[in-house]
Amino acid sequence: MKRAIILHGTDSNPEANWFAWLKQKLSTAGYDVWVPQLPDCHVPNLETYGNFLFDSGWDFTNSLVIGHSSGAVEVLNLLMDERCPHVKLAVCASAWDHGTPAGMDDLQFAQLFPEHGFDFDRIKSKAERIEFFHSDNDPYCPLEQAEYLAKNTGANLTVIPDGDHLGGNYTEFPELWNVIAKNL
Repeated sequence: MKRAIILHGTDSNPEANWFAWLKQKLSTAGYDVWVPQLPDCHVPNLETYGNFLFDSGWDFTNSLVIGHSSGAVEVLNLLMDERCPHVKLAVCASAWDHGTPAGMDDLQFAQLFPEHGFDFDRIKSKAERIEFFHSDNDPYCPLEQAEYLAKNTGANLTVIPDGDHLGGNYTEFPELWNVIAKNL
């Protein structure tokens, strides 16, 4: 069975943004797709998210793992987790490397990132392929941090002109689908 999981961002839900659209596209392509409501998503926490996801019974082996914003950061956290098997494709939309997104509360993101930063070698070893998407005018997460993540994971970075945070006004995300479709 082909599987895909889509992780939403802070204060979001499975029906927001382009998630339902992507779920339908993947389902049509024969994927079993899970778009969970992440627990306590106002204050994303790598331990809470990891335990929730790995205790769910979902089989991540050779899955597509897709995340947006803090959900994209969680994709990287999952790949670092010893419980995570090898995945086929990891996609991070509007990810950032550290700190607090512009205009947000510092404490809100204090538990999202690994204490000693990302282990890029481990991340690379857990995914057949990694892709990043980021806007050139993201008001919260600097493009430079996405560039840093892509460089250190050996991933491709697709920059979307005037894409904002690749959320709210994005109900479809064809650039993302084009990359996923090439990896099905």
